[in-house]
Amino acid sequence: MDIIVALLPFFTVGLVAALISRFTGVALSFIIAPTLLYWGAKPLELVAFMLTFAVYNGFTSETQDFRLNVKQLILFKGWRVAIPVLGSVILAFVAPPAAIAFFILCFIAELAMNMYKRLPQSERPALSQVLLSAVIATIWCLVGVFAVPYMPVNYYFILVGLVMLGLTGFAWYAAKHRDAFRGTWTQLWNFLTVFLGLFGLDTSFYARALGRNFPSKQDVMIPVITFVAAFMGIMAIFATEFIFSMPALVAAVGAAIGMRFAGIYEFSRRGTFSYTAIAVTILAVVSLFLVSPAPVGLVDMEALFK
Repeated sequence: MDIIVALLPFFTVGLVAALISRFTGVALSFIIAPTLLYWGAKPLELVAFMLTFAVYNGFTSETQDFRLNVKQLILFKGWRVAIPVLGSVILAFVAPPAAIAFFILCFIAELAMNMYKRLPQSERPALSQVLLSAVIATIWCLVGVFAVPYMPVNYYFILVGLVMLGLTGFAWYAAKHRDAFRGTWTQLWNFLTVFLGLFGLDTSFYARALGRNFPSKQDVMIPVITFVAAFMGIMAIFATEFIFSMPALVAAVGAAIGMRFAGIYEFSRRGTFSYTAIAVTILAVVSLFLVSPAPVGLVDMEALFK
């Protein structure tokens, strides 16, 4: 019973964040990250939580319009479907966390390839470019992850708030100026994963609102590239700090229910970003600064299980 009571707030924050995002267009991480800081999350706890949430939320948001079917698999078609299943079972006897990681990696690869193949031939980016972006985005995310221990713990919430405002300002500017960042658009999105690794802030949702006047076939793959980078960030934290955020999975379930029930916000194509999303972000940051939370740590799930 204590475990259920401890996890209920995380389920609730995922559900409420999904509903707020549905009607305002604000990124889920811009609701959840400040909330975790209100609750006393330490920097590494926040990042581990948000990276895990980004991966599982990515599964939900990117499968809203289609479902993975065994008959429609590409990488693991036919007998190859046994690879993730048997591989995970074998690894479970050796290292259970590695089994979970292997299965998720296979799922991400299959989901990404399905999304890629479903695009019309004329709209597909070069596969080599997608893979290169995934590698670069992963590197930037890992740079952020490994820099977290060097962040000022007591002032970390201030940095999170400032970056939230900066990223929102970028989204507003990019939506208003559809010719901006010509020639650097793809590289810019790869770089933004550094803030995912540093502060757990995922802005890939905003790619839906920031279509360019110049062709950018890779935009549709930005969310997938982002949660590939997030997954590698999770693996880095687990390997170095042995931290795995179970509450993030519960929050992802809450968000998934909210998305399935209410759907996902549809951005306007008229050239402006969601002013409601801007207002919600400013409100979240102001509230964060007023609260000035102390990093006392989130609930210790390991202790509850014992």
